[in-house]
Amino acid sequence: MAFCENLKSALKANIAIYDLDGNLLEGENLGFVYTKDLEYKNDFTYMNVSKYIIVISKAISQDAVNLVRMIALANIEEAAGFMQPLEYILKNDVSSESLRGRFSDYSVLYIKSKASFKDLLESIYESTDTSIVQDDEGIYIVKVIDDLEQEAESIIDGISQETGFNVLIGASRRVGASYTIKDAANHAKTSANLASILGFKEGFYHIDKMLMYGILYSCSDEQVEYYMNGGFSGFYDVIKDKELLDTAEELFKCHLNVSEASRKLYLHRNTLLYRLEKIKNLTGLDIKKFEEAVIFRTVVALYKLKRR
Repeated sequence: MAFCENLKSALKANIAIYDLDGNLLEGENLGFVYTKDLEYKNDFTYMNVSKYIIVISKAISQDAVNLVRMIALANIEEAAGFMQPLEYILKNDVSSESLRGRFSDYSVLYIKSKASFKDLLESIYESTDTSIVQDDEGIYIVKVIDDLEQEAESIIDGISQETGFNVLIGASRRVGASYTIKDAANHAKTSANLASILGFKEGFYHIDKMLMYGILYSCSDEQVEYYMNGGFSGFYDVIKDKELLDTAEELFKCHLNVSEASRKLYLHRNTLLYRLEKIKNLTGLDIKKFEEAVIFRTVVALYKLKRR
């Protein structure tokens, strides 16, 4: 972070910045000591600057103390923004304005899992510029990533091989301009949550590909009922039938190619066609046709997102 690094360079000493409750905000953890003004202890300097305690790993002169205070107070709003550590930003309500210009070109992956893989991930990313932050539902991975899907698939394979767990990963867009690290973190987590609600247990889900599901999820129940009322009653029978639902999902993965889907499902082509005809009889939709496949997937998503 620029604020601490500049002080460290100028003073030729290690710097730590804490809030008034003793939480480390930036720099090395040198040990918190509360002071109302200025205190020297064990050759360390402790000073109160507005809402922060600045600790310096050597005793500095009064002139240097005054200079540090002047710099901090002159830039207190900017300093406050830059002193917020990434974990604090991801877990708290932080204004977009204070985050602009930070973490440019970074992306966020979010691993949704009750199990903790933080130690494993820290060992994988040990020598890289990567931040790993855990919350109650999963883990954020924040770094510059050239190929999000490749990175996510590598993580999924690594966790599976090391632990036997299958995980799903949500991904954000790249941070830049008005799209902040907080936006990216929210999008990555939202993508993973939507995928989980839709019934997926593993895989990679980018926010751009989850856009439709996010819009559907944000619709009010009244709006959904208005469009669903009196129609699509047969969908419930399809959704209850895992065989039919899996058949439809595989067809979509194969871009509506019946022959390829039958191979992937290890089914005779006629058996697959029989199942698709059954879906048509129940829903009125021929999902071999693109437009009707889109409607089918949308209605299934509505059932999963809104009728749980």
